[in-house]
Amino acid sequence: MLPKPNDCLGCPFYGDGSGYVPDEIAPAAKVVLVCQNPGEVEEIQGRPLVGPTGQMLRGRFVARHLPGVPVTYANIVKCRWQQGERRSNNLPPLGSHLWRSVVEHCSGYLKQTLVACPDAIVVPMGEHAALALTGLKAKAMLHLRGTLVV
Repeated sequence: MLPKPNDCLGCPFYGDGSGYVPDEIAPAAKVVLVCQNPGEVEEIQGRPLVGPTGQMLRGRFVARHLPGVPVTYANIVKCRWQQGERRSNNLPPLGSHLWRSVVEHCSGYLKQTLVACPDAIVVPMGEHAALALTGLKAKAMLHLRGTLVV
């Protein structure tokens, strides 16, 4: 597990200070896939999207639809939720004060990733990523499916 950077101090998810998962930036990335947060496998390996969901996404989607295209893998939140003695892959309720606080704390890391991939298409994978990237309310996000937001 990677230690959390000092910037993580004060975040509601700080927990024990371990389990940070940085984004994986591909040089000259054409696509940035943004998911919600790392799972247990990602936390242990310190890499995004290497667990069961990530394997499916990297294997089926990227290999089939984007062969040879450089892809950056990112998460809105960079660690798992430390709830007492256990960690959780679940995030607080979408749009709640706690959720917004954690997303705000991690937003600087995602901004750095997006700056490093200026020509990439950013693809939010799920409603947590879409809300964090667009700021739209959940009901409005239903209308985004299959839409290019510039």
